[in-house]
Amino acid sequence: MVVAIESLLALGPLFLVGLFPMNQAEIQFGDLLIPWILVVGTIGFLLAWLVMAIFEYTGLSRFVWHLPLFFIALVILFASLIGLLFRP
Repeated sequence: MVVAIESLLALGPLFLVGLFPMNQAEIQFGDLLIPWILVVGTIGFLLAWLVMAIFEYTGLSRFVWHLPLFFIALVILFASLIGLLFRP
């Protein structure tokens, strides 16, 4: 058991690639198929919105030059990170 965990940790974060099946690109709810990119994009958007709300509340947004561009960058960043960690 300990040897298996050590071998997984030696691979780094790439051991997650083998844990998830790569052949299902949609989530099925009855007859409705929802693509993963929609779910990942929505969660990334909501996380970026939360970060921007925290920035506005604390006053840190005054140090950002272009807020809409920063928001789009956060959406892309969070969606990419979520997509890398939880890809189907």
